[in-house]
Amino acid sequence: MLSLGIDTSNYTSSAALADEEGNIIADNRRLLQTKPGEKGLRQSDALFQHWNELPGLLSPLLKEHGRDIGSVTVSSRPRPQEGSYMPVFLAGLSAGRMISDSLGVPLFESTHQEGHLAAAAFGNPVDFSKKLLFAHLSGGTLEVLKLEEGRFTIAASTADISYGQLLDRAAVFMGLPFPGGRYIDEMALSADVSGKKNPFARIYKGGLKLNLSGLENQFKDNYEKYEKEELSAFLMERISESFIQVMDDIAAAEGADQILVCGGVASSSYLRRRCEGRGYMFGRAELCSDNAVGLALIGGKAPWH
Repeated sequence: MLSLGIDTSNYTSSAALADEEGNIIADNRRLLQTKPGEKGLRQSDALFQHWNELPGLLSPLLKEHGRDIGSVTVSSRPRPQEGSYMPVFLAGLSAGRMISDSLGVPLFESTHQEGHLAAAAFGNPVDFSKKLLFAHLSGGTLEVLKLEEGRFTIAASTADISYGQLLDRAAVFMGLPFPGGRYIDEMALSADVSGKKNPFARIYKGGLKLNLSGLENQFKDNYEKYEKEELSAFLMERISESFIQVMDDIAAAEGADQILVCGGVASSSYLRRRCEGRGYMFGRAELCSDNAVGLALIGGKAPWH
């Protein structure tokens, strides 16, 4: 039997299928549309777009595999924490309920963050019976979670904006499309800044909180002084070094030797290169951005429970 996963985040409508052996059968996604110059979507606009996109994503899967679907798993909230809520996830939850009722199969509720975790663990030698540090780096989230004995606790987070928001705001400021992280990543990799001093101050000074809004201001203040490619490289360097310092500090304090990294920012080639040789496990680049694959793989029972 197959497991159907549905995720409706603030930026992407997703539906996926996985079989009982953990193989990905289908991975359908549609990026929500943001007007030029805007830095994101309001919940009401995203919810409306989800309702328009879900039929086109789900209908082909149901027509071809409907008879083989044995369960439906949806992300009904952002995080596995009490009080976690965002209206956009109601679209996927409602669609999941209709499908489960129609097919006569069970519906399981999970979270967007746990879906990211399962997708990142796919193909990686993660041992969920041992302590795991799980970094979620996306457009709206910058959190490092400790997963131990099935319990999630926040080990570190941002005090203001996330890496993804920082990159998206910098991209929009430069006139690039939203979301713009991949464009900055590409420009950073193409830049030659050897011998040039990074004009941006280091952003990590210890503790469990990162302050990133100051780096956004420095980016704007230096915009006329450097090429876009150079600014992108300077920005990615500060992001990468702060991330490494945070992860190494937490790993040492917690005595954890498993570090798993996921989320859209985790698909950055620049970040991955800077983290080489440190023992971090990154999810497959194509499974780092928002998707329903992790939910389909969970199939109603997460391996960490």
